[in-house]
Amino acid sequence: MSKLISVALGATMVALVVACGSGGAPTSSTSNSVMTPLMTTGTITGFGSIFVNGVHFQTSKTTFHKNGVVVDQSQLAVGEIARVKGSKDSSGNGDADSVDVDESVVGPIAVIDTTTSLLTVLGQMVKINSGTSFSKDIKPADITGLKVADVIRVSGLIDSSGNIVATRIELNGSGTPLQVVGTVSSVDTTAHTFKINALLVNYSSASVNGFAAGQPSNGDLIEAQGTMFDAATTTLTATHVARLQSDQEEAGDHRDMAREGLITRFASATDFDVAGKPVTTTTATVYHNGSVTDLVLNAKVEVEGTLDANNVLVASLVEFHHNGNVELESQATAVNATAGTLTVLGVQITVTSTTRMEDESAAQVAMFSLTNVIVGDTIKVDGFESPAGSGKLVATRIEREPPSTTVIVKGPFTAGMSPDFTVFGITIDASAATLTGSGGAVLSLADFLTQAVGQSVYLKGTLSGMVVKAAEIRIYHPSDHGSDD
Repeated sequence: MSKLISVALGATMVALVVACGSGGAPTSSTSNSVMTPLMTTGTITGFGSIFVNGVHFQTSKTTFHKNGVVVDQSQLAVGEIARVKGSKDSSGNGDADSVDVDESVVGPIAVIDTTTSLLTVLGQMVKINSGTSFSKDIKPADITGLKVADVIRVSGLIDSSGNIVATRIELNGSGTPLQVVGTVSSVDTTAHTFKINALLVNYSSASVNGFAAGQPSNGDLIEAQGTMFDAATTTLTATHVARLQSDQEEAGDHRDMAREGLITRFASATDFDVAGKPVTTTTATVYHNGSVTDLVLNAKVEVEGTLDANNVLVASLVEFHHNGNVELESQATAVNATAGTLTVLGVQITVTSTTRMEDESAAQVAMFSLTNVIVGDTIKVDGFESPAGSGKLVATRIEREPPSTTVIVKGPFTAGMSPDFTVFGITIDASAATLTGSGGAVLSLADFLTQAVGQSVYLKGTLSGMVVKAAEIRIYHPSDHGSDD
C-alpha cells in the first residue's frame, strides 16, 4: 500500500524554537547548567550558530580559522570538517572558543574515474559518495558535474588506505593557494622533500613552522601550501609547510573528546583507530545506530570519551554515522519544526542534531534549519530507516532545492503487481519508463522486475495522485555515485 497522503499545501508550519538539531533558534548555554570542557572534530552539519557532532555551539566570542587564516564564520560551509575547542552542557548546547577548518586538498583534478567515483588531485585519491556535499556552482551536484583541470577544494575524512572520503567539494575561488593536508613519509632532509601519498613536496624554499627538529619528520601531520605544481612529476613546490597539532595537543587540559572519522585500523573492539588516533572501549561503552559487531574497518563513527594516560580515547559512546541508503526528492507535505519532523512522499522523516542541513534554493539561507522549511518546498532527503521496519527515515542530510515537479526516489526494490513495484512503501508505475541495469544496458520491463529483486533502484518521474509515474529507472549500484559507507 502506498504511503502517500494528501495534505493541503496551505497547511500551517509550526515554527517554534526546537531541540538541538531539529532546526530551532540557538539556545543560550549561559544558563545554570554545568559546562564541561570539550574538544570535538567532525563534519559541520548546520549553522545558527554552528553544529558539529550533535553539539550546538554558540559562536559570538569564537575565533575562526580556515587553512591557517583567520576568517569570518560566513566563509565556512556545511560539510567541511571542523575542530572545535570549547565546552558543552548536558543538553547538547555549547560555547566554542575556536573553530578550525583545514581542507584536505586544494588543486586541479588530474583524473576522474566515474566507475569507482574517484578523483585524483595533487596525487591524492578523493572518493565521492552519497555523503559528499557540493557547492551550488557544481551542476549536476555529483561527480558528473566535475571535469579534468577543474581546481577544487575538498574537505573529507581519511580511510584506511589513505584516500580522502569527501564530505564537501567546492570549485576553487581565485587567489587561493594549492594545498594538501596529510601524513609525511619519505623525508629527504638533504633535498628538502617529502611525500604525502603520491605527491612529492619540495620545501627547500618554504617557510617551515611547528617542527621540533626544525623540519618535517616521517609521521608528522602537516599542511603544505604552494602556487606551483608540476603535473608531470606530481611535485608541489611549497611556500609554506606547517605541522598541525593533534586534538590531544590542542586540548592541553585533558578535556572531554569527541572525534568523528573512519575506522582506519582495527585489531579488536578494544583496540582500533579512528582518523588515525587510538580508541578503546569498555563494558560501559554505549552504542548508538549500531552495536559492537559493527566496528569494522572504514566504518564511519563518532567516538566520545576521555583520554587516558597513554592518550588513548576511552569511549563512553560510539555512534555510527550512516550516509543513508534511501533518497527522496519531492515537495514537503507536512512540517513540524517543534517535533523535528517533515513528510515527503508520505514518508515521515526525523531531523536530528547530526542531520546536515543545506539550502540550495534561490533563498540561499546561510543559517538554514527546519524552521525555514514550509509545506510545498522541494526537499531532497538522504537517510536510513529507523526503527527497523518502521517505514520512517532518520535524515542524514536535508537540502532545500529550487522548485521542481520532478520526483526522485532511491532505495530498496520491493516487487509488486507489474508494471508497479514499491520503494520504501512508495508505489512506482514503471509502465512508461526507460529501464536500465546496473551496467547501463537497456532492459525490458520483465527483465528489470526480475533483475531488481534484492537490489536498490534509482528513478525519476512525476507524481500522479498517490503514485510516482517513472520516466527513467535504473538498478542502482553503490559505485554509480560512490559507496554509501
